[in-house]
Amino acid sequence: MRHICGRVLALVAVAALLSSPAATARLTAEHVESDDRDQGRPADTNGPAPLAEYNGLTSGEWLAVWWQEIFATSVQGGSHPLIDGGAFGGNNGIWFLGGPVMPAGSPKATIRATVPAGTHLFVTIITVECSVAETPPFHGENEGELRTCANGLLDAVSDLAVTIDGEQVAHPGAYRVQSPLFRYGPLTADNVLGLPAATQSDAVGAGYALLLPPLSAGVHRIAVRASVPAFGIGVDTEAIITVRPVQKP
Repeated sequence: MRHICGRVLALVAVAALLSSPAATARLTAEHVESDDRDQGRPADTNGPAPLAEYNGLTSGEWLAVWWQEIFATSVQGGSHPLIDGGAFGGNNGIWFLGGPVMPAGSPKATIRATVPAGTHLFVTIITVECSVAETPPFHGENEGELRTCANGLLDAVSDLAVTIDGEQVAHPGAYRVQSPLFRYGPLTADNVLGLPAATQSDAVGAGYALLLPPLSAGVHRIAVRASVPAFGIGVDTEAIITVRPVQKP
């Protein structure tokens, strides 16, 4: 897994969005900026139950959109959701969360984001993808090879855990998903893969991911953990999410 890690990613997160399957879905990436202080009151929650689908797409299909968003996002000043985490997306009522994968034993990472009320979240615990354009160990020549590649890498993951506002999500391993075959690109010149500008490729992703319904207004904390002992890396991230209440006219 490359980069330190840039390719096995945690945390996360998640109409007429599509007239075709998620294999061709496209959203526009938008970064969320927030200050260093928690804003709003603590939120009330009973631990929202993850959804099977939203807006006509399953979690596996949203995973394809997640990767398309990631690869459509340029590296800016050394910053990117695969490098230092953050929130991205924001179209069609859904936001994606990304957090850094770090060397094993690193301190817990914290990311902050502010989202509007009514927002669904797509939270990845950890995920990986393989494509035709990339080199081994992220390479495959066809859908079968790409699916074997992505799931083989994901098989190395252990020690999964998720908490939402202090409530532990039971059986996080049950949220393993794989994407349909999808296409990313054309990539920008400063893409996170380091591939030539305008590259396009077929790909398949696999991961552990939760599609969450809208959280109540206030401040929420979503913590995720996963280990990849064979690669000496892991995920230990807390996302502090401020949900803005709807402004009355």
